[in-house]
Amino acid sequence: MKKNILGALVIFFVTLAFLLMIDDITNSKTPEYQNTVEVYEADEQPDMATTDLENEE
Repeated sequence: MKKNILGALVIFFVTLAFLLMIDDITNSKTPEYQNTVEVYEADEQPDMATTDLENEE
């Protein structure tokens, strides 16, 4: 009896994760994800520069 309940819980959570993953994939066509890259021409310079270095004090 205990194994049946544990098996049902595992199947339930796997199904829930699968459905959430499908929902996330189908709803990922929002503009906030599509406009993450800006392309500049060769003679243009962006207004802001970014670095990966942290300030050392």
